[in-house]
Amino acid sequence: MSLSFGLIVISAVFHAVWNMLVKISDDKVMYNVHIQISTAVFITIYTVIFYPNAFYYHQPTVIYALLSSFFFSLYQHFTAVSYKYADVSMVYPVTTSSPLFIIIWAYFILDERVSLFGVLGILLVLAGCYIMNITKSKGDKKGFYGILIALLAAFLYSFGAMADKMGVGSVNTHLYIMLMADFMSLYSVLFTIFSHRKARILHKKINISIQWKLVIFGGLAMGASTVTYRLGLIDMQISYASALRQISSFFGVLMGLIFLKESYGLQRIIGSIVIITGIILIRLNL
Repeated sequence: MSLSFGLIVISAVFHAVWNMLVKISDDKVMYNVHIQISTAVFITIYTVIFYPNAFYYHQPTVIYALLSSFFFSLYQHFTAVSYKYADVSMVYPVTTSSPLFIIIWAYFILDERVSLFGVLGILLVLAGCYIMNITKSKGDKKGFYGILIALLAAFLYSFGAMADKMGVGSVNTHLYIMLMADFMSLYSVLFTIFSHRKARILHKKINISIQWKLVIFGGLAMGASTVTYRLGLIDMQISYASALRQISSFFGVLMGLIFLKESYGLQRIIGSIVIITGIILIRLNL
């Protein structure tokens, strides 16, 4: 279990890396599409080289990959939509609330049991993410609409997480991981096309220059995050794993402080302490 814990923490670090690269990219919508495709390419190559025996048809594995990637893509799409109506600092903490739904689904679908202290640890991690990212903002109908969309994104993510857990537990784990990444890149392209109905806007988006270095580094980071999380998820309850993955917020803030010269402040110090306390409780309950 300590190996699973370590793999998911490593996954959170890589998750923070590619999110930081999104921040510094010129066009965040198209950059996200580019790194999704890059990730799919890298994971496919990785699977071909290291797990060639994984290439055989297994229907449940394919179905789980289709479902998880679909819901994860919907999550990314609605998260991006929510940013149009409210500040990221208001919306992002809401999108991290998916573990609350996951605990419920895991109880009924996967028969997972989480201890009282385990639940407390999960809540502390989510509370720490909220504290680190929330800022004061004027409340209006538009902002409230953005928060509702962000909540919908978290809700949809929870269904993807269920399929994800069942996918890594299938007899062909590495085929599942590869197919999930490949389908994610396909859905990402399709959702981007459908969300830009005006041909003029789509033409402008498609013809933007590709930031190849960022795309390669972002694809490698997202690929590493995708693989390590799924390998860690095999032997860990999804209720704990999904919450533990949220510490990417903590690593993201640290990277912003070190590389982007962002401020830390008392609020983020308190949030960090709350997150670390939650992680300790989760670790003690594994």
